[in-house]
Amino acid sequence: MKKFTLSLGLFFILATSNFTQVYAADKPMGHSNFEIIKIKTKMGFESSSAYFDGKSDKVVIFVPGAIFNKESWFFLAERLQQLNVASLSLDGKRKEDVLSAIKILKEKGFAKIILVGASMGGGSVLHALEEKTDDSIDKVIVLAPYGGSAIKSKKINKLFVIAKADRLGIYPKVKKIYTNSADPKKMVEYEGAEHAQHLFKSSHRDELAELLIDFINENN
Repeated sequence: MKKFTLSLGLFFILATSNFTQVYAADKPMGHSNFEIIKIKTKMGFESSSAYFDGKSDKVVIFVPGAIFNKESWFFLAERLQQLNVASLSLDGKRKEDVLSAIKILKEKGFAKIILVGASMGGGSVLHALEEKTDDSIDKVIVLAPYGGSAIKSKKINKLFVIAKADRLGIYPKVKKIYTNSADPKKMVEYEGAEHAQHLFKSSHRDELAELLIDFINENN
């Protein structure tokens, strides 16, 4: 337990260099239509999530990076809701949070689940898929995932996103995960060193947002 705590602490220090507080990429627009849902894991952890309802059989799970929260995804969740796509934006960043969120959304009757994770959240998405690949998972998007392994399922459409000079130095590892993942897959590399969700604070913001929305909405 001590070893895990120290490792997580080291990651947090690296990931928050020059960033001293948890923040959102954008504040809610003021007309957000969502409900708060508590995510409870088998290990007894509880966290908050925001559910944006939609009118299709498709739903997106957003998992934030270490210093981000559920609000950091609201600007995308709101855009998707306007397109009738539901989403669940998490505060929790563990693989157990991802697995619990999948269970909740399956119980709501969603047939297609799309996982979107960044940095630590991206690693948790990959770890969750190592434990259980559910037939309802349609697509996976990971932004500079910190940890995890290749996705072997050929049923899941995959999108990997990373800056070529990612400031945590994980580009080679992410490239390897991508290379070892089964088709269908796609990798998009941006110039610069912004890590994961920090790309939304860069000049790549609009292009990246459109990339994610188009990938979520396109037919496999």
